[in-house]
Amino acid sequence: MRYHLAGLLMLASTASVAWAADRKPDPAAEQLAREVRDQGWIAYGARSDKGDWDLFLCRPDGSGIRNLTRTSGANEIYPLFSRDGRRLLYRKLPKDQNIEGNNYGAQGRLIIANSDGSNPVPLGESGDFPWATWNPDGKQIACLTIKGIDFVDLTTKKVVRTLPRQGFFQQVTWSPDGQWLSGVSNNLGTAWSIARMNCETGKVNAVSSTDCCTPDWFPDSTSIIFSKRPGQWTQLWMANADGQSPRLLYAEDGRHVYGGHVSPDGKYVLFTGNMKEDGDPANAGAPMNLMRLADAPILGGDVRQLKGQVPNFKTGTLLSLPIGWEPCWTASESPAGDKTEKAATPDSGSGVDSLAKGLHDLGTIAFSAKTDAGDWDLFLCRPDGSDRQPLTKTPDFNEAGVHFSPDGRRMLYYRMPRGEPLDNNTYGTFELIVANADGSNAISLGNDYKWASWGPDGNQIACIAGGSIRIVDLATRKTVREVPRRGIVQQLGWSPDGQWFTGTANGLGQYWNIARLNARTGEINAISETDRYNCTPDWLTDSQRVVYSRGIIPEKGGYAELWVGGGDGRERRTIYAEDKRHIYGGCISPDGKYMLFTRSESDLGKVDNSRTSMSIVRLADVPVVVGGDPAFRSRFPKARAGPRLDLSWGWEPHWTSKEIKPASSH
Repeated sequence: MRYHLAGLLMLASTASVAWAADRKPDPAAEQLAREVRDQGWIAYGARSDKGDWDLFLCRPDGSGIRNLTRTSGANEIYPLFSRDGRRLLYRKLPKDQNIEGNNYGAQGRLIIANSDGSNPVPLGESGDFPWATWNPDGKQIACLTIKGIDFVDLTTKKVVRTLPRQGFFQQVTWSPDGQWLSGVSNNLGTAWSIARMNCETGKVNAVSSTDCCTPDWFPDSTSIIFSKRPGQWTQLWMANADGQSPRLLYAEDGRHVYGGHVSPDGKYVLFTGNMKEDGDPANAGAPMNLMRLADAPILGGDVRQLKGQVPNFKTGTLLSLPIGWEPCWTASESPAGDKTEKAATPDSGSGVDSLAKGLHDLGTIAFSAKTDAGDWDLFLCRPDGSDRQPLTKTPDFNEAGVHFSPDGRRMLYYRMPRGEPLDNNTYGTFELIVANADGSNAISLGNDYKWASWGPDGNQIACIAGGSIRIVDLATRKTVREVPRRGIVQQLGWSPDGQWFTGTANGLGQYWNIARLNARTGEINAISETDRYNCTPDWLTDSQRVVYSRGIIPEKGGYAELWVGGGDGRERRTIYAEDKRHIYGGCISPDGKYMLFTRSESDLGKVDNSRTSMSIVRLADVPVVVGGDPAFRSRFPKARAGPRLDLSWGWEPHWTSKEIKPASSH
């Protein structure tokens, strides 16, 4: 999505996520993830890596992400599962049409499909059936038209009856018991009220007045969840459908909270949060989070601004989910599609689910992503993409190039002014930071340690300086020894056994090439082909092979592919290739069984316009080749098409076997 990944919702500082110093998993967060992991599926809209809005699925713990629609020429938004979870309705509009935060339910055409995204059927033309919502048995929809609220039979597409609007003007939702509608009304003595309408009589009552929106029903049809703005920031509330017993669920200083949706069993609450109003659908959407209803009310951000208003707030747990907008939750397994094994593709549910399941507990991935404040911070997630959390929070700087030490206890990364564009070829030339792996105790080493790489014991780093590779003792910051760099210019990597360096070199052929340099003798050789651009090398766990991006021959064009080469340059093979995507930043899993990499629309260089997302494949499945015409695929006659697990937006990721959680403060 997400864009992915920009702007993740910061976890509440009062929530039960005070990470232990030894970086063990937080039991409360792990328990919440376990509770919800198998409770159906969440559908949501998010930007794809092609820039359009698609519909996505994920498990309630954020794992198992898959794209449902994949229509690069159009936007799909506002998914709603039928009550039985077998079907899905949504809006489809042109890619170049901006999504309007208060009119999205009337934009484009209404589409009804199977809940796994198959068999999409349009109903009417653009603008028809606005704000459509399912009735309980899925045989009718209710629509909020100019003339009134129409009840439409889906078999005949005819209006069977109409009720007066009574001030309803957006976000209408039919209750699970079929007796009521909820919506946003301006006819209750004030604008932007939450109202309930009797489906038989049309009688209306106020649920909550003044500055409220995005209502949805609890499963028992007696309560409604909605957003309310009693002050500067929008909060998540609930109330009885008759307007009695209003109750705060979640509030955060510095965030607008929208899109509340209650789990099918009524025990959990799903929502989004963003610094901009309306969930910011015109840009990248908003982060999703999940909490227990029993933990409410939870306060986030600077609780000093809020706790005076909410003296009875609790410490609770938030679960970070992928970036998305207007999520919907079903307990059904129908969205998973056909469970029988098929030829593996990036879209095949069974293959992707199996891949995600095997990855969940294999440590932590760190990466860079753009925040909703516009800077690039470091983030963490599990290897299946779940539990995404911010690691650095520095709005005046960009951070990039994160690498864990071999023991997973520390990390290094580069910091640069926010106004300095992130560039794949220069990020390692700025201010080097060494910190604990949880982000605490960050220490600047200054700008004299270019393209730093950890030594095998974590006590030394190697960096490029002038005509040499310097070996630096971190405790004293003194240069222990130097090795001639022999043309290595960037992206330095020290092998796990300490005997070799790899890097991008400009002295082994016409273009950039991947080199191996003996750390003792300084002898150098090419690993990659020397007649094309190559970059972003990294060592495999055996210290004998290097993964790298096999780039283009300028006069022929094409896209960068992920390859692995033997250290002596004699053996090379494809790991992953995709039509119309450049593949960079390959990183092997600590157990040597999986490959992590990024997919970019643009040839890096500059990262900001590249729409770079992360993916994982099994080494046992490679080569994996996705998309393309027959001529493209004919280069890889034995390649599979997946499975590939998408982890959403991120750049220059690194992987450790350790379970890392962000420090509670930096």
